[in-house]
Amino acid sequence: MRTDNAIVGVNFTKLDTPVIKYTDFLSTKVPINTVNNLFVFAARDAYRALKDDKGETEAKKMIKAIIKNMDETFTPQYEHVKNVKNHAEAGIFIQRLYHFFNITDTDLIIMGKKKGSHGTINKSVIRHIPANTLIIPEKSERKLDKIVISLDLADKSENNLKKALDFCALVSGSPEITVLHIGKVLKISEIAAILGESNELGVNEFKKFFKDYNNDVKNNFKNFIKNFRKKYQVPDFKVKVIGETGKPYHGLMNYIKQGKTDLVIMGTKSHSLFDAILLGSFAEKIIDKNDIVPMLVIR
Repeated sequence: MRTDNAIVGVNFTKLDTPVIKYTDFLSTKVPINTVNNLFVFAARDAYRALKDDKGETEAKKMIKAIIKNMDETFTPQYEHVKNVKNHAEAGIFIQRLYHFFNITDTDLIIMGKKKGSHGTINKSVIRHIPANTLIIPEKSERKLDKIVISLDLADKSENNLKKALDFCALVSGSPEITVLHIGKVLKISEIAAILGESNELGVNEFKKFFKDYNNDVKNNFKNFIKNFRKKYQVPDFKVKVIGETGKPYHGLMNYIKQGKTDLVIMGTKSHSLFDAILLGSFAEKIIDKNDIVPMLVIR
């Protein structure tokens, strides 16, 4: 994973400062040499009207005025980043960000998330743009001592774990890395539904099925990690398996709330039209609920 040339989304709100300050802090931990602050001027029709009425030169003057404001407002807030570039474009944010991502030599986008928001724009970015995206909640602390990589055993797990550990290898200071699997723990009622007529099985049979099923979840994950370690040279990490009787994202949110991580790394599903309309994925639920620690969603 490359972090040296990052895109930072800004919008001239109070959210800009925590995002910039965290990005600047992050540059002391991973190699970020250039930051491209991107502001998308949403009044596209007004911009076009100005261009049609006064000509392209006057329209460009407005964009230059915005960039000058960015130079004065944003650039001084970076103390450690060597190169800060400011860009302003008129249009729809996702479209312009996608275009800018494609013409910029980077695979990292950094965005903020306002406290209490559902992260709607963040979720749109991870649905539509094939970039690794770092989402910074407004109240995030600037520390990176503990990193949690959240994994399931979906098709892309090996790829996601490799990319996540590649990022961890860039982090200075030897952070504690935990690879966390949150397995769905079946309730007795769910086991009965799976097995059919509950009156045909005794209590001991139910208990054995329950134990065997949950042990299989743990063992499958541990075997996956064992085979992964054999295949790749990666930083050392701990492995934890948590059982969750509710929805799996509840388990990760509880883990976050206990102060056990400074950064969550998650994967998302493949970049496809189906994903663009799919709601309720694990990563999206965490983005929705988490106002505590930064989230790196990897592709």
